Amino acid sequence: MVIRAWELGDLENVRRITWETWLATYAEFIPEGDLRWYLDTHYTLQALGELMGSEYFRGLLAVEQEIALGYAKVQYHPDDQRCYLSSLYVIPAAQGKGVGRRLLERAESVARQFGVDEIWLGVMVQNTQALDWYTRLGFTFVREEPFTMGNTTVPHRIGHRPIHPKEVLT
Repeated sequence: MVIRAWELGDLENVRRITWETWLATYAEFIPEGDLRWYLDTHYTLQALGELMGSEYFRGLLAVEQEIALGYAKVQYHPDDQRCYLSSLYVIPAAQGKGVGRRLLERAESVARQFGVDEIWLGVMVQNTQALDWYTRLGFTFVREEPFTMGNTTVPHRIGHRPIHPKEVLT
């Protein structure tokens, strides 16, 4: 498996991975219509392309045998000097095989390049599998905020952890 930076030709795969993981993870508590609206509003090819153009954004794609398995979005916020793992999605068929861990490792490497020593993220409260995974990896959740997709608002936990050396994660 290779973890590499997004290229413009990857954006359809980013949308596909997003949709597959959202259906598998969020459809139990967010109606499909709200998921579709959010995808078609915030994950258009144009929106993703514009995001790629930001000096404060890095997109990472996990690829194995020319198949995109997952991705991460890393965004630096200069105002508060924080780096956020704004998305980490792995298609259901590839979950539990170390893809997410490898994406997180690379995301932390990117965060270090922005000059920070911790990484932040948000996870929907009902996404207990992800919350448990991040907690096992040392994330501390410090507050809860609402997150809205379409007409549905869900609680979203915000957490962080110090960036660990690679050997701690492997």
